[in-house]
Amino acid sequence: MSEVKKQLAALSMYERAILMFCLHAYFSSGNYTNKLPLGEMLPDVAAIFDVNPSVNVFAKLTTLQISTPNDAQTLVNVFESMTYEKTGQQLVTVLNKQADLKTLLKAVDD
Repeated sequence: MSEVKKQLAALSMYERAILMFCLHAYFSSGNYTNKLPLGEMLPDVAAIFDVNPSVNVFAKLTTLQISTPNDAQTLVNVFESMTYEKTGQQLVTVLNKQADLKTLLKAVDD
């Protein structure tokens, strides 16, 4: 768990908020794919994507890793993908089905 806490501590306030949104949305809906209204929540960040959609503003989020529920030694990325939809200014995230999302949610909510 301490490795997860280290990774979480390195996240920016924006990255942590996005991670919390995605995890809570998953646990309330069961959907691994989420559309975050970036234009409403973080208009300054959405403006960066509007100018350059290929910029990786959330590099630490895209490389965030956690173990699988059945094997603490196997690390997987938390997100399978993270893309920006200019129409609607939405960040589309897909959580990794193999990641131990319950453990991650506990660590994020602490």
